[in-house]
Amino acid sequence: MSGILPILIIFVFGYGLIHKIPIFTHFCDGVKDGLKVCLQIFPTLLLVLVSVAVFRASGGMDILISFLSPVCQFFSIPPQILPLALVRPLSGGGALSVCEDLLKTFGADSVIGRMAAVLSASTETTFYTLGIYLPRTKQHGTGKILACAVVCDVITLIVTVLLLS
Repeated sequence: MSGILPILIIFVFGYGLIHKIPIFTHFCDGVKDGLKVCLQIFPTLLLVLVSVAVFRASGGMDILISFLSPVCQFFSIPPQILPLALVRPLSGGGALSVCEDLLKTFGADSVIGRMAAVLSASTETTFYTLGIYLPRTKQHGTGKILACAVVCDVITLIVTVLLLS
């Protein structure tokens, strides 16, 4: 398995040499295009990451969790996975740290641990993804896309709870 990458690199260079493709020029052009994309998405990325950090640090997450706890208890959603369900659409890194805390606290084989693993693996960082891709595509109807994405996140939470409870 460790030999796949060197074989792939040799194949690409060999193909380029055989077909007289200017590999270095194409590589440099690709890097330039990649840097342009990075510069275009950087402001949005910075906004999303700072907003998530401020929301968590200000206690907004705790307020939201305490507000939603009665609803979750009514639907038999364990309140322990609520922080993960709320952070996951906002931040992949934040969700990973919440998931890690849940796995350390409850164990990987517990119901909470399994729910945390399923939620982490089967949902998207919705707001991050929309914040990065929609401005670049100049897509209209952002509200509809956002609504569908949030509904999918909620459905994932519900199905996870139903299957693993």
